[in-house]
Amino acid sequence: MVVAQIVKVRNNTLKTFHITPGDIFYKTSVDGQPLAEESIEVPPGFDQITEGLTVPWESVSSVSGSGLEISESESGSLIRCVLGPHESDGEDRDWLQFRSADWEPLEKNRWTPLGPRHLWGTIGASTDLALTFRDAKSSPESSPSFSLAEVVHFESALKTASPNTVFLNIFDLASALSIPNSMLCNTMFSTMGAFHAAIEVYGQEWAFYRTPTPSSCGVCRSLRPRHHPVHVYRQSINLGDTNLKEWEVRYLIRGKLASNWPGGTYDLLRRNCIHFCQELALALGVNPVPASDLASTMLIHCTVGRFACLVAQ
Repeated sequence: MVVAQIVKVRNNTLKTFHITPGDIFYKTSVDGQPLAEESIEVPPGFDQITEGLTVPWESVSSVSGSGLEISESESGSLIRCVLGPHESDGEDRDWLQFRSADWEPLEKNRWTPLGPRHLWGTIGASTDLALTFRDAKSSPESSPSFSLAEVVHFESALKTASPNTVFLNIFDLASALSIPNSMLCNTMFSTMGAFHAAIEVYGQEWAFYRTPTPSSCGVCRSLRPRHHPVHVYRQSINLGDTNLKEWEVRYLIRGKLASNWPGGTYDLLRRNCIHFCQELALALGVNPVPASDLASTMLIHCTVGRFACLVAQ
């Protein structure tokens, strides 16, 4: 199954909401602080980063009886959010669903497909979401027919991130390795997998490759992040925001780092694309590559061929 992690919560309304986690496998924190209460209070103007806040699977929620609960203080309205299949979906995908307090389906037209149900319903990749409370155009703040489901909006965290946000993008080396990688590395356990990694910032993606000519620069730039003619995009990890401006990032990579990473120095175990990502993340002043994440268990092999990215100049 897809794991849906809520990494940011915003409240652009004048109402106060509460979010109660419903996944027993995760511990929630807000802005780096462990959650002290049962729920997260979300007053007007709230804009915080969250960790361990997930939308639980329907199968888990049916046992715990909760789901991710979202309530509004003044009216007492409550909805539940879960992940599960859609009866009319022929592509075997997991959908983010809205349910009522008594588990009846709500707003089916706003259910969101998040990805394939990996390995016939077992653990798969994860997707990062931003949860925003904003007024529905058809239901102004003063409307007596206030509908909680109409002001709850889930969006891809990648689309809502600021331009200076730095992402670690992770790829399966090839489509044939997607299922083995899901079995070996997922949100429940990590062993070994075959991956490629790159850093994305200001709409450009940077990675390190072995080059046919040993003296050639091994740092390459892709103008289309999260896409590759060979590698298959898997997920992105938010490493935080850099304080450097766009031109400073380009100068950092091209003027300082690129000369230290010739393609001939590529080594599968000691100097690969993840090592480059670690150095670049440090130079950008963001969080390091997570030691406990997929990146720590990579078996990586990246070679630039005729489908190479643009070499930094």
